[in-house]
This record gives sequence, structure tokens and C-alpha cells, in this order.
Amino acid sequence: MSNRVRLFLITASCVVVFYVLLGGLLGKSDTSSEKTYRDLGVYSEVLSRIKSDYVTEPDLRKVTGGAIRGLLEALDPYSTYFTPQEYQEYLKQPEAGAASVGIFLAKRMGFATVVAVLPGSPAEKAGVKPGDLIDRVEDSATRELSVVQLQRMLAGPAGSTVSLTLVHEARGEPQKVEITRAVLSEPPTVGKMAEDNAGYIRVASFSKGQAAEIAAKLKELTAAGADKVVLDLRNCAGGNPEEAVKTASLFLEKGVVAYLEGQRYPRQDLNAIPSAHVCALPLVVMINQSTAGPAELVASAIQGNKRGEAVGVRSFGVGVYQKLIPMDDGSALLLSVAKYYGPDGKAIQDNGVTPNVVDTSADDSASADDDDNEPTEPEHFGDKNDQELHRAIEVLKQKTTKAA
Repeated sequence: MSNRVRLFLITASCVVVFYVLLGGLLGKSDTSSEKTYRDLGVYSEVLSRIKSDYVTEPDLRKVTGGAIRGLLEALDPYSTYFTPQEYQEYLKQPEAGAASVGIFLAKRMGFATVVAVLPGSPAEKAGVKPGDLIDRVEDSATRELSVVQLQRMLAGPAGSTVSLTLVHEARGEPQKVEITRAVLSEPPTVGKMAEDNAGYIRVASFSKGQAAEIAAKLKELTAAGADKVVLDLRNCAGGNPEEAVKTASLFLEKGVVAYLEGQRYPRQDLNAIPSAHVCALPLVVMINQSTAGPAELVASAIQGNKRGEAVGVRSFGVGVYQKLIPMDDGSALLLSVAKYYGPDGKAIQDNGVTPNVVDTSADDSASADDDDNEPTEPEHFGDKNDQELHRAIEVLKQKTTKAA
């Protein structure tokens, strides 16, 4: 047997073993074994045809790697395959990096989409906006990369630059932008009195310690005479689920904030922490299409436990829990093994959070900028011209009036 044929058989066998292993990890039952083997037969035939009929002799290692990435891409945009070298790099530095550009991204239908931009970040200063599509990072097409890989590419040494090819939401022509990475400072929690004795709290991300900041602002506003609260989670897309649970607990004396569950991952409830409760005032949570991740857990918990109303438009939908699985050849999978569910039993990843009160004024204001070819000023939430905030306060007024 020639080395070339031996390589082909070994590669094909590895793919089959991987496919079966992945099926086991995803909880496939024996009842569908005939269909599974039929699918494997199709894959084996395709691989054989590539080997025998392709215009040039293929690099089977590259073909196999592409097949594995294709399998994971078909599952969700977060599951990732690491080559042995990439896996070792990941083990050395699991976090994306100390410096980045301040973009929170996800993928929809294969396209890398900017979900939100951190206020004051290099990306915001460069004119990157929620809804923009990232076509390339440096010379790499984003369609071929997972969200995890893209986040790691956006990170790097402070002061270094990264080249992005962007397609702005309202303009079809791709634009190349050079952005300088920086060590990001988390924006502080904003707390102030708004009209009609409403306490207004604005959260940009759920980084470590955010719940304590929010608790402090709640106490200050209550002492200043606030008799109702607006929690603004618009364009809030980053942070830790643990901070989301702590934040929801500020408003909930009891109840399920969210729960994790997967085919091989038993349900795990994330309950409100009774000792963290500090606020019983009427409450509205503001969300939009750039609300994602931990912020969605908070909004879903408030809404699902009937603690308050959610006002705005449907959130983006980001919520998976991942497990790192080493493979025998030194590579690894970062596989989504569970999803976050709200108290209503709906998966955040699949559904986002649908508000009780739909307010489309944000979409109308966004369309007004469509013909502007220059980067727009950063959005200023909570000012006197914030029509969505006025709407949220009106919802609170109506609620308190009915209660009285």
C-alpha cells in the first residue's frame, strides 16, 4: 500500500471517528443509526471523488480541517475547532487578550455582525457601529472563522493595529479601516434622576463588579427621592453571566434568573440571591437589537418573574455555554454543550428577549442616518432627546397609576 493511499485511508477514518464522536457528544440515539451511516457513506464518497477527480491533487489535511469546521459552523457560530498549535496557544491564553478594539460580535447566516461597540473604544472612534458587517479581519475571510476565533484575532498587543473590511449597514461598498488596539476601560455605571422622579441607570457591559456599582447607584437614587427605576440595557452586549445573576438579584427576592440545559448537560438553575435584594420600586428594563448575552439574562429574569416590563425591540440572542474537549491528535473542540434559558423556558440564543412594550423609535432614528457617509457621533443614551427613555418612563407612570 502506497503512502498516499495510506494517508487517504487514515484521514478518512479520522473523519468518520470524529463524526461519530461528535454525534455521541450531541446525544444522537441508536434509532437513527441507519441514517447516520448513510450520511457517513455520502461523506466518504465525496471525499473519494475529491481524491480521484479534483483538478489537482488535494491537500487532504486541509480538506479534513475544512470539513470539521463546516460541521461546527452548521451547529452554531461559537463552536470552534483548534488545530494542535491553536490549542496550545489557547491553553496559554484562554482570554482573547489584554488589548482589543471594543467590538462585541456574533454571526448571523455566516456573516460576522457587530452587535455592539463599547463606548469610548477604538472601534467607536473609528466609526464602527452596531449592525455593521465585518467581511475580513486582515486577510482572513470572516465566513471561515468562528466568533471565538474572530475575537482572538481582534485582540493583540496594546498599540498594535488590526485591519478590518467593513460593510456598513446602510451602505453596500466595503470599507477598509485600520484600528489601533488599546487596553479597554469599562464605562462606569451611569445613575441619575430623570423626569417624574424616575431613577435612571445605564449599564454598558456586565464586567466584574458591575452589580455592586448598580446596587450603589440604586441606593443613591432612592435616597434622592426616586420612586421608580429605568434600567437601560440598550447596546449592552458583554460581560459575565455571574454578574447578570447578581444584578437581577438586586430586584428579585426569589425566583429563577435563568437556567442552563443541554442534551448531555442536566438542567442547572441560576436562582436569585435573596441577600442581594435592594430594590422593590416599580421597574422597566430598556432593550434593543444590540442587547446581548448577560444583559439578556437580566431582562429575561425581570420580565419572566413579572418584576417589571421590558420596553424596546427584540434583543439579539446570545447565550451558549461551552466545554473544551481535547482530541487525541493534540487538537481540541470548544463545543457548545448547553444553552441559557429564561424563566419562560425559551432559549436566549434562539429567541432573544421580546419586550412587553414594543418601541420602534430606535429603528426610525437609525434610518435617518442612512444617507450620511461620515461616521456619526456616538449615541447618547439618557439625555433629554432620548425618546425611548421618555416612552419607558411613560410606561412606568401608567403602571403606577393603575396600581394606585
